[in-house]
Amino acid sequence: METTKNLILGAGLTGLSTGYHLKSDDYQVYEKLHEVGGLCRSEEVNGFLFDYAPHILYTVNPYAHELIHTLLKGNLEIKKRKAFIYHGKYDLYTQFPYQAHLYGLPAKDVIECLSGLVEVLRNPDRPKPQNYREWMYWRFGKGIAEQLMIPYAERIWTIDPKYMNFNWIDRRVPEPDFESVLRGALQHEDDRSGFNQEFWYPIEGAIESLPVALAKGVKNIHLNQTVTHIDPKAKQVTFSTGKVVGYQNLVYTLSLTHLPHFIDDIPQHVLDAINGLQFNQIECVNIGINRPDMSPYHWLYFHEAEDFIFHRISFPRNASEKTCPPGTSSVCCEISYSKHRPLRVQGREALIQATIDGLIKAKIMRPDDEILAADVLTVDPAYVIYDLDYEENVKTIHEWLVSLDIHPAGRFGDWQYYNMDHSILAGKRIADLLNDKA
Repeated sequence: METTKNLILGAGLTGLSTGYHLKSDDYQVYEKLHEVGGLCRSEEVNGFLFDYAPHILYTVNPYAHELIHTLLKGNLEIKKRKAFIYHGKYDLYTQFPYQAHLYGLPAKDVIECLSGLVEVLRNPDRPKPQNYREWMYWRFGKGIAEQLMIPYAERIWTIDPKYMNFNWIDRRVPEPDFESVLRGALQHEDDRSGFNQEFWYPIEGAIESLPVALAKGVKNIHLNQTVTHIDPKAKQVTFSTGKVVGYQNLVYTLSLTHLPHFIDDIPQHVLDAINGLQFNQIECVNIGINRPDMSPYHWLYFHEAEDFIFHRISFPRNASEKTCPPGTSSVCCEISYSKHRPLRVQGREALIQATIDGLIKAKIMRPDDEILAADVLTVDPAYVIYDLDYEENVKTIHEWLVSLDIHPAGRFGDWQYYNMDHSILAGKRIADLLNDKA
């Protein structure tokens, strides 16, 4: 049996970052796939490059900023965000975020949004919200909440936001001041508010180039190794190849929901907490067509569930021309679902056709477009859902794991809505902890 001081499960950004930041080489990284990257990977389909769901790079953390730029050196292009919202019932676009760019909507919609926000501001002593749905009313008023924010929240999270908390919002939901909202209602405002006003994207290699670059600074990576059993008492991990590896510290970057498949005799209260975790899944329907310049935007939001199967679409070529063959363009369409709201249609071909129908309805594709690539990539799990029991459940699981010298980390180990910079920093945090223990 092999042994290592630090055994890292998963070679996504967090697992790679942990190895990268460990001071000692006494570690091993095990990954079930044939390549590194986890969800930060890209697939090639008939000459088109598609990421596993849209990925863009940005950060407010100085260390993450420096590391990303060092790793990708000259392979980064800076983009100014072009994110818009499509309103099918009016066949028009408004700029993201909705609340700061009401100009162009029918007067009745603008008046409802502004009057709702004024009512909120006139009532500073209004009762504090108890859930995410109440928070949207509390912060923005009836018009903004009901016209876009609640419908879109239900689309992406697959549940009524009254069952979610709002502690996660942070930079996720931009909160412009009233003056900005008023300006954006009376005139076209090109000012971008909120997070990721600028973002970076690799020129070559799509988003997978980031984990590939990070992996160059990581030793002892073992691919095609699927975990089948974790024995916390013996401190051993068994893999599908029959290999058994002993450890002192286990870094767990896999999903918390997988723990019952790996560990025997989990205490009932911990098992209840694991079973209580909520998450959604994403089907990414990717289409490449024989026409350039399909759209001028980076990504678009779709809040009208009855008209469009997808809730967000993005255009890889507008992030990097190298993602498409010359003279072509492509689109990635995200379809969210969960046990709470299953997919509207089942099967690869049905998903592709429903997506194409929606793209034609939105006039993004033309009925006579020649399709050169069509594929579906599954992200499961995709987003953590911050339900009302989230904090208690995650705390229970984490306390139990740490008591066993198992260190959860990353998007699904920490069970957090992480971006790529957060995932990298999560690995550094665990590495720093293990370095201090040395």
